[in-house]
Amino acid sequence: MNKKLVKRNDTQLFDRIGEIITEARHQTVRAVNTILVKTYWEIGREIVEHELGGKIRAEYGKELLKNLAKELTKRYGEGFSYRSLRQIRQFYLTYEIWPTLSAKSEKQIVQTPSAKSVLTEKMLTRLSWSHICLLLAVSDKDARSFYEIEIARNGWSVRESKRQIESMFFERLALSKDKAGLKKLAQKGQIIETPEDALKDPFVLEFLGLDENEKWLESDLEQALMDHLQKFLLELGTGFMFVNRQYRISINNEHYHIDLVFYHKQLRTYILIDLKAGKFDHSDYG
Repeated sequence: MNKKLVKRNDTQLFDRIGEIITEARHQTVRAVNTILVKTYWEIGREIVEHELGGKIRAEYGKELLKNLAKELTKRYGEGFSYRSLRQIRQFYLTYEIWPTLSAKSEKQIVQTPSAKSVLTEKMLTRLSWSHICLLLAVSDKDARSFYEIEIARNGWSVRESKRQIESMFFERLALSKDKAGLKKLAQKGQIIETPEDALKDPFVLEFLGLDENEKWLESDLEQALMDHLQKFLLELGTGFMFVNRQYRISINNEHYHIDLVFYHKQLRTYILIDLKAGKFDHSDYG
């Protein structure tokens, strides 16, 4: 048999086995994460039911968590600080997990179903505990629901999720919505049907590191955006693909250059960006 053919077949075998191992590791991480999140929810339930059963006041509840933190840390190591237990308790009070974890928790959930957001099994496999801690800090229920959907849908890292929340992604999209549109945004996430749905107002570009007090040229802004293209695409939103910069077009034998050209997959249209360092006027529109 030809030695080159054998080596090629061996390489294909190694690649296939490598894919199997990689996918198995990903599944293991997702499974461990799901178990961890469910475990924290169960711990939160135990704490809340103990407080309710003993009619514990807030002052004693605080001491209870401090004592519990000391004992759990002594027995099981790090991860059970007073702050962590407060988050775990808040997790149970904020979310119900579907399907429910046990007959006992199912009975508790039926009593107050409207008071909580629902974490589906699909979300549980995509949201880490760090993601959930970020979401717990979002007080507006509609905004929190929106971020849950978008994080699970887009696979945002914790760092990306934190930036989207801190830059008020939901609030910027919500500016152009009526009540019905706002509710739809909270329940289904960002659905892009028109160019207006894809665009935010304003865009937040703090990652460029440009000092607001300095006078920058349009070329400086363009270069900074190219240097941080990955972050800029994240800020633009879902579905944007970079095509070119300084793209030349000719109209009636006159030549123009478009600063940035993007393509939007859902809208199936090109998005042209003309950068202006000064005030936008009617001549720029042309």
